[in-house]
Amino acid sequence: MPTGVRADNRPWTIERYQHVAWTSKDGAPSGVSALVQGSDGFLWLAANRGLYRFDGVHFDYVPTPNGANIDGLYVSLGNRLWMRYRTGGFGVLEADGSVSTWGPTQGIPERTRLLGFLEDSHNALWVYGSGGLYKWTGQRWSNIGDAAGLKDGWATSLLIAKDGAFWVGTHKGLYYRGPRDRQFISLERQGYVARIVQAADGSIWVAHFRGSIDRWIPTIDGPHRSIGGVTTTGVGEIRFDSLGGLWINGLGDGVRHITSESIQKLSSDPPSLNKSVERFSTAEGLSSDYAWPLLIDREGSIWVGTGGGIDRFSRSNFTPARFPSGVHDFSLAAGADNTIWAGSSSTPVMQLKDDAVATFDVPPITFATYRDQKGTVYLGAENGIWRVDAGRPTHIAELPKGLFTVQAMTKDKSDTLWVSLNVDGGLYALSNAHWDKSPIVGTPSAMFTDSLDRVWLGYQDNRLAMIDGSDVTTLGAEQGLMIGEVKAFAQDAGRLWVAGSRGVGYVDGSRLVMVKLGSNEPLQDVTGVVFSASHDLWIHTVAGVYWIRSSSVRDAISDTTLALPYRKFETQDGLPGSSSMAGPSPSVVKSTDGRLWFATSNGVVWLDPDQIISNPVPPPVHIQSILADGKTYPIATVVDLPPRVKDLRIRFSVPSLVMPSRVSAKIHMGGVNKDWSDAGALREVGYSNLSPGRHRFDVIAANEDGVWNTTGDHVLLEIAPAFYQTVLFKALMVLLALVVVWLVVMLRVRQLDYRRRLRFEVQHAERERIARNLHDTLLQDFPALLLKIQSEVATLPEDSSERHVLNETLGKARSLIVESRDHVSSLRSYDVADLSTTIASFAREHASAAGMKLSVSVTGNQRALSEEAYEEASFILREVVLNACRHSGGDRLTIRLDFGPQALCLWVIDNGRGIDPEILEAGAKEGHWGLVGLRERARLLSAQLDVESRSGVGTTIKLVIPRRSAFLPSWRSSPGR
Repeated sequence: MPTGVRADNRPWTIERYQHVAWTSKDGAPSGVSALVQGSDGFLWLAANRGLYRFDGVHFDYVPTPNGANIDGLYVSLGNRLWMRYRTGGFGVLEADGSVSTWGPTQGIPERTRLLGFLEDSHNALWVYGSGGLYKWTGQRWSNIGDAAGLKDGWATSLLIAKDGAFWVGTHKGLYYRGPRDRQFISLERQGYVARIVQAADGSIWVAHFRGSIDRWIPTIDGPHRSIGGVTTTGVGEIRFDSLGGLWINGLGDGVRHITSESIQKLSSDPPSLNKSVERFSTAEGLSSDYAWPLLIDREGSIWVGTGGGIDRFSRSNFTPARFPSGVHDFSLAAGADNTIWAGSSSTPVMQLKDDAVATFDVPPITFATYRDQKGTVYLGAENGIWRVDAGRPTHIAELPKGLFTVQAMTKDKSDTLWVSLNVDGGLYALSNAHWDKSPIVGTPSAMFTDSLDRVWLGYQDNRLAMIDGSDVTTLGAEQGLMIGEVKAFAQDAGRLWVAGSRGVGYVDGSRLVMVKLGSNEPLQDVTGVVFSASHDLWIHTVAGVYWIRSSSVRDAISDTTLALPYRKFETQDGLPGSSSMAGPSPSVVKSTDGRLWFATSNGVVWLDPDQIISNPVPPPVHIQSILADGKTYPIATVVDLPPRVKDLRIRFSVPSLVMPSRVSAKIHMGGVNKDWSDAGALREVGYSNLSPGRHRFDVIAANEDGVWNTTGDHVLLEIAPAFYQTVLFKALMVLLALVVVWLVVMLRVRQLDYRRRLRFEVQHAERERIARNLHDTLLQDFPALLLKIQSEVATLPEDSSERHVLNETLGKARSLIVESRDHVSSLRSYDVADLSTTIASFAREHASAAGMKLSVSVTGNQRALSEEAYEEASFILREVVLNACRHSGGDRLTIRLDFGPQALCLWVIDNGRGIDPEILEAGAKEGHWGLVGLRERARLLSAQLDVESRSGVGTTIKLVIPRRSAFLPSWRSSPGR
C-alpha cells in the first residue's frame, strides 16, 4: 500500500463535529435566550427561570435583583456581566458579585426595550434597542438618533467593523456609517435585520429575521451587496467560527452550517451556497429545533441555546463513516480511489466512496477482507473467495468442502493466496482456482506478506511462523515470544510489527522486541496497528486508540528501555464503541488518501492524521468558596478564619468546556502537603485541624490534552490561634517547663550533695576512730618502748659500735613516730582550707628537708572547693610531694594549680630519677600500694590521674578533677566546720 500519500485537508462538515446536548434531566435550564462567556471561562445563560452559570459540568443558578427576568447578556472589559431586563433597563453584575441597576437615571428612557450591547476598539460601550442607539459617555447614556441620520428609531442589531465603520440593523432595514463619517446612510429597506457579522475576509453578512442572509463588500466608494446569499425561512443568530464556517440558528428550523470551503466558492459559483447548507435538528439529537442564541467560545466550540436546553458542537478527531446503522463485525480493506470495502456478519459487502455506500451481492458472513501489495482487494465470504475487478467483486473460487468461514488472507510473490479457514480448519493455498492444504500445523488468526515476500502467520497460541520459499521458521514461547493471540501485522521502513493480546512488538532478527507505553499505561488487547503517511504509529485496542509519533518510535527502537509517549483517544474523543478481540482483524486500515479507518462495536469511523484536533487553551482555575466548620467565608486576598477550625472545605472550578470530564487538577496546601496532590476530577477538597497561622492553598489544572495552567489560582488562609496556641502562651509554657526542670535539677543536686556529705561524714568518723585507735595504742605504747630501749642502750659503752647502731635506729624510730603523729593528725583534720596554701606549706617543709628548690603557682579564678575534693586532693598531693621529696633524688619540685572553668587541674613535677618503666606499666610496685591508692582516690572524685615519667628526666603527675566534683555550686557557701 502506498505510504507517501498524505491525507487531503477535508472540509469540516457538521458530521465531523461531536455533538452534546444538555436538557432539564441534566440540570440545564430550558428556554435559553442568551449565551455569553466570561473572561474567566464560565458560560452564562439567560433562561426562562433566571440566570445560570455553567463550568462544563454544573449549572449554578445565580439570583438576580428582585428576581428580574433576563433575556440578554454581554460581557465587557473587566469581566462585567451586562444583563438586559425584559421589562426595560439593564443591570451589571460585577466581578465581586455586586449588582447595579441602570435605567432612566443614567439616560435610558423608562420602558425602553434594549436588544444588545457592544464595545468598540476604544472600550466605549454601546447599547441598542427600541430607543435607537446609545453610547456611554462616562457619566450617562447619550442617544444617537435622528441627528446622526438614524431615522427608524428601533435598532435591532449593531456591528462595529474592523475598519471602525458602524453597521446598524433596524426593524425596517440596514444603515451604514463610514469610519470617518458622522452621518448614517440607509443601505436597504428589506425589513427586520436580525444579526450583522463580519467574516475573516472583511465581508459583512446581514441576516434578516424572515428572509435571506446577504453578503456585503466594503469598498472605497462604499459598501455594495454581493451576488449570492443564503435563503432562509427564519434567522435568530449567525456566527463565523475560527475556521471560517458559518453557523445559523433557525427559529424552529434547528441549526444550519456552511463550511468555509463552500463559502470560498461563493464568488465563482453563487448558487452553490444554498446547496451546501447542512442542517442539524432534533432528528440528529438537537435539544430543540427552536434555536436562538449562538456562541463561539474561547476553545472554538459552538454553543446553541434552544427551547429545550443547550447544545455544544466541537470538532472531533473521529468522523462516522456513512455505513448503515446496526451493522456488526466489520472487516475493512482499502480499495482504489479512496474507497473502503467492508464485509460484516449481517449485511452483504459494501463499498464506501465519496460518502456514498454501494452494496454488492457478496453475502455475509464476510469476516476477511484483504488488499495485496498491488492494490487488489480480496473478499473472503462464506460462499468463497471474491476479487474486486474494475470496482466490482468477482467470484473466483468456492471454499474447500466443509469449510465456510475465512479467518485471514495474504498473497505471496507467486500470486498464491494463502487462506486461513474456520477456527480449526487450517491453512490452505489457493493457486489457479485450486486448493492445497498446507502441512503447517494450526489455523492462523492473522497473516501478512512483507516487503521481502516472506509470508508471516500469526496464531492464537502465542506463535508466529515465517514462510520464506520452502523454509518455515517458527517462533514461540521457547524463543521468548510474548505477543499472545496475534491479531495484526504492519510494516514501516522495512521493519515488521506484530500486534496481539499482550501488546505490540517489532521483529528484530529472530526475536520479537515488545514496546511499552509511558505512564505505566498497559498495552494489551490490540486488534489493529497501522502507520500513517508521516510514519506515526497508530494502535487500536479494546481500550481505545493510541497515537505515537514517529520520533518516539525511532527513539524506542534505538533504546529498548524507553517507554513510548502517547496520546490516547477514547469514547469522549468520538470513538462510537470499542474494538473486539473476537471480531475480524485488523480493526484499522489506511485508505489511499491517508485517512485511517477504525472498525468498532458501534460502527466505523475515520480519522485524518493531518487534521488532529488539540486544545491549546489552558483551562482557567477559580477558587469558588471556602467553608469552615459550616460557615461560608467570602473569597479575598487573605481569608481570616477563626481558631480551631476542624473542618475546612475549599471548592474550586476549572471551566474548560470542550471535554470537562478529562480536565485534571492538582492542589497544594502549604504546611500540609510537601508535594502537589492529584485532585483528578474532584472540585472540592477538605482539610481538618489545620494549625494556626497563614496557609497558602494553590490549585492548577490541565485541559483534556494535558495543557497546564501552571499559574492557577490561590488563596491565603489566616487561621487565628486559640489562647493556648498563641506565642505568649507557648513562651509561658516553655518558661514553666524550664522552671520545673531547674527545680528538679536543684533537688537532684541537693540530694547528691547530701549523699556526698553523708558519705564524707561517715569517712571522717571512720578516720577519727582509726586515729583514736592509733593514738591510744601504737602512738602511746611505741614511745614507751623506745624509752625502755634507750635506757638499755645507755648502759652500753659510749664507743661501742652496738650503741652507735642502736642510737641511729632509735632516731629513725622517733622520726617514724613524728610522721605517724602527722598522719593521725591529718586523719582528724576535715576543715576545708585554701588548698594552695595547705599544699604549699606542706611541700615547703618537706622540700627544705630534702634539699629541693620549691616552686608553687596558682592560675585561674580560685573557687571554693567541695569537702570531698579538698580532702582527696590534699591527700593525693601530700602523698605525691612526700614521694618526690623522699625518693626522686631531684633538686627541684614544682606544684601548679589551675582553676579552670571546666575542671581543677593539679600538677606535681620533679626532676629526679623517675619511676621504673616496669612499675609504670604494671601500675604498682609489688607489695606497695601507693599508686593504687592514688588512683582509687581519684576515682572517688571522677577525676583523671596521669603519671608520666622518664628515666633521668623526672616525673610529672597530673590530677584533673571535673567541675561538678571539684567546686561548690555558686549558690552554696563554703560549708566549713
